[in-house]
Amino acid sequence: MFQVNWDKLTTFHFDYKELAGIFADSATTKFPEQRARAFLADHWYFAVQCSIVYFFLIFGIKFIMKNRQPFDLQRPLNAWNLFLAVFSTAGAIFMSADFFGIIYKKGIRGSYCELDGMTEGVNGFWMFIFMLSKLLEFTDTIFIVLRKKPLMFLHWYHHILTLLYGFYSFPVSPGFNRWGVYLNFVVHSFMYSYYFLRSIRVPIPGFVAKGITSGQIIQFVLSIGVLVCVGVEHYILKSFNDCVLDIPTFWIASFMDMTYLILFINFFLQAYVFKGGKDKYKKIATKEKKSQ
Repeated sequence: MFQVNWDKLTTFHFDYKELAGIFADSATTKFPEQRARAFLADHWYFAVQCSIVYFFLIFGIKFIMKNRQPFDLQRPLNAWNLFLAVFSTAGAIFMSADFFGIIYKKGIRGSYCELDGMTEGVNGFWMFIFMLSKLLEFTDTIFIVLRKKPLMFLHWYHHILTLLYGFYSFPVSPGFNRWGVYLNFVVHSFMYSYYFLRSIRVPIPGFVAKGITSGQIIQFVLSIGVLVCVGVEHYILKSFNDCVLDIPTFWIASFMDMTYLILFINFFLQAYVFKGGKDKYKKIATKEKKSQ
């Protein structure tokens, strides 16, 4: 049974030197897989602390900004979106060899069953910094609340849960993590590229936004499909004994992806299908400006 370690939860701990050492080894020799696993395991409570601070910070800023003019922040936003677009695209490119390579060699089952170097070398390094990057992505929400854009439950909920899942799952690294990380990199490469182009005022057809949201939904459909295969093999067929699996991580991933799928489908329907979707948010923003 999981028990909260209140000492770790109430004591700030971040080992900057160890993280620097992991990056130094990755650049000069090879990615230190075991050190990276241990680092995230040791800093899970740090991720919890950051999530708590993030939650109160964004709603605190939202409250403070209620009767204030929104910040412009256009240039920082341009730079931020460009950085994440390049980062996500690089992650998708560098992890493609492992993702498609194992499918080619060992099939779909092998891709969610075996590690086969998933957490080693270049691929392991990109999985590691993917988990760390979920801390940086909290910045997305800071831009939203400072610019007084609509803050949806989906937005902050998925930022928090993905961070906590990343720090929890990487130390045990079940094979199905390959799908979640790679698909997220691919979707984010398109999403942040779209955000960047929009932020520099490049006109983009409306169907592109619909396509990106559809891509996010497909991402979770595929991830859930993989998890269903894992569950059927493990619990029904009893044939998953030869695979790398962590049961708590499996159930957390299943809950996470299912809630994401429901929330993203709801967002798609509200934004693009039901009347008053994105127009509703525009009206809210207009009312807020008029009331100032």
